[in-house]
Amino acid sequence: MMCPDVSVIITNYNYGKYISRAVRSCLKQSHVNHEVIVVDDMSTDNSLEVLMPFEQDVKILSTGTNVGVAAAANLGVHNSKGQFFIRVDADDYVNTDMCYMMKSYLEANHDAFCVSCDYLMVDNFENTLERKYAEKENISCGIMYRRDLFLQMGAYNGKMRHREEEELRKRLGQEYKIHHLRIPFYRYRMHNSNKTKEPEYKTWEI
Repeated sequence: MMCPDVSVIITNYNYGKYISRAVRSCLKQSHVNHEVIVVDDMSTDNSLEVLMPFEQDVKILSTGTNVGVAAAANLGVHNSKGQFFIRVDADDYVNTDMCYMMKSYLEANHDAFCVSCDYLMVDNFENTLERKYAEKENISCGIMYRRDLFLQMGAYNGKMRHREEEELRKRLGQEYKIHHLRIPFYRYRMHNSNKTKEPEYKTWEI
């Protein structure tokens, strides 16, 4: 079997209500050879039951103990086979051409360590609330990395429970360029249990 060009990594903890939508949007990526990996961080809800119908198409991993999103994402990256990878939160979803467009950008811009995209804030009915620009307010998902460089940089700090993306970028410093696509491929769902509504999980400015 041909190795995928892109690995889509979905980290999940108790988002059984939303994860089916996330997985379906990732499986429907067009014009790209890709794999979808779900890393479950020991959910206590019905997440694994919801994921059962996708077992033939998705690689499902478990952290074994609740380790947090950074360590869960690292597990997904270490088990991925793509030249590039991108993270998607289990309560979000994405456009069908996200992987193809972002992969094409990295292939054409060799000085880019990664590329992020703009995103739309949506409600539970998937109505658009607001457009966000990645150059101003970045989130940890919707960013495609070169897998080998990511691992060379030491991956995410697995001890961090949040702001792992911010810490990684501080380590990158001026050595690697981070590029942005001003196209909202990513859909960021706002709901009552959304962790990023909490003060310590707010999006951070760059």
